[in-house]
Amino acid sequence: MLSLIIPTYRNPECLDICLRSAFEGQANDNQILVVVDGFYEESLEVLGKYPKVQVLPFEDNKGMQMALNVGVMNATNERIVIINDDNVLCKDWDTIIEEDLKEGSILTINQIEPYAGIFNFPVGHFGTSPKEFKYEEFLKYEPTIRENKFTPDGGIFPFAMWKKDYMIVGGFDTLYQSPFICDWDFFLKLDLNGLDFYRTHRAHFYHFVSMATKKGANKEEMIASENPAAQTFIYKWGMSPQLFINNSHRPKGREIKGIKF
Repeated sequence: MLSLIIPTYRNPECLDICLRSAFEGQANDNQILVVVDGFYEESLEVLGKYPKVQVLPFEDNKGMQMALNVGVMNATNERIVIINDDNVLCKDWDTIIEEDLKEGSILTINQIEPYAGIFNFPVGHFGTSPKEFKYEEFLKYEPTIRENKFTPDGGIFPFAMWKKDYMIVGGFDTLYQSPFICDWDFFLKLDLNGLDFYRTHRAHFYHFVSMATKKGANKEEMIASENPAAQTFIYKWGMSPQLFINNSHRPKGREIKGIKF
């Protein structure tokens, strides 16, 4: 059994298709938990359609990091899955994750995106917004590109891990006043704690790309927060956020601020 944690912020249309796919695609009765990061009333209608979902509403916007941390604290299973509300899940997502997630590791679930990006996700154009999304076509197509292989280019959303490993590193750092860069910080802490990173190609979620951030209700504010977040990362780690080998955020063989990577 898994605990699926979904932070959401003023994005009810994406949340609707995300929850539909989560419930329709699961083989088991998992805990599906939505943390509503402010503006709860905007998501009420959608949440009412899914009586089995567990909801944690924030009265005010506290940021993705706090939403994830609170969500994980309320997870009732040993293994957790963290996604954004602009993901659409595939059939049997839970059984594949349960089979592929090994203790002491971080498992990235591969994604299909409508256009090519920097993380080598497969490209398949099924829509760039929930209104135009071709849900049934995605469900038919996704199994045709599954491969029984794993690659070391993990450390990217969406991901699955053990709750204890999340708690050991203190979760996401709330010092970052932005949904950007904080994930690089999080994965770096996990790497320093000795966890392995890999990506499964046996399942693919769909990703609308930035619907939860740069294309959302507060897109100007979100975009403006990216550079200060990068400066926070530089101050904390002594290096700029960048991609290293295997599209990883983790440097190897370097010593920075007294830390050997």
